[in-house]
Amino acid sequence: MEIKDVAETADIWSSAIKKIVAAITAVVVTLIAAVSGISMMWSDDKSEPVEIRTDYVGGGTMFGPQCSQLMSTIEHTWTEQQWSVWEQLRKSMDC
Repeated sequence: MEIKDVAETADIWSSAIKKIVAAITAVVVTLIAAVSGISMMWSDDKSEPVEIRTDYVGGGTMFGPQCSQLMSTIEHTWTEQQWSVWEQLRKSMDC
């Protein structure tokens, strides 16, 4: 066996190994994508739905659902500009 034959055999084996590694990589990527897709369908998201008060807010005054939702958005850390926008909304909704 000459050195030329050994080089050709090494090239053939190298090419075959590269193809095998590429095929295995493709299979692994496909499996990971399938497992992620299935796991996303069966997520354990047990978060409670947010309940919006629709009865009344403060002072016993009855409000409709929109006014009640607006009243429940109050944040005491708002800037003056945010308060003025909220007040305009409240007045336009007759709350």
